[in-house]
Amino acid sequence: MPLIQISVPEGSLDAARKAEMIRLVTDAAVTAEGIPAARAYTWVHINEVPDGGWGMAGNAITLAQMQAAAAAAAAKAAAE
Repeated sequence: MPLIQISVPEGSLDAARKAEMIRLVTDAAVTAEGIPAARAYTWVHINEVPDGGWGMAGNAITLAQMQAAAAAAAAKAAAE
C-alpha cells in the first residue's frame, strides 16, 4: 500500500491539474509495483507549501522565482 507525497508551491495547481497528477502518479506506482490490485490501496497526498516556504542554498524561494527559473531554463533549452 504505497503512500506517495508530493509537495508543490501553494496555488501552482488547480483542481483539475491535481486530479491529473494523482491519476498519473497512481498509474506509475501501479506499473512499478506490477500489481494491478495495488491501485485500490495507492494513496497520493499533494502538499501545498506556502509561498516563501521553499528554500534552496540557504535562501527562501518564492513561487515567482521558481516560475522565472523554469521559464529561463525552457528558453535556454529552446535556443539549443
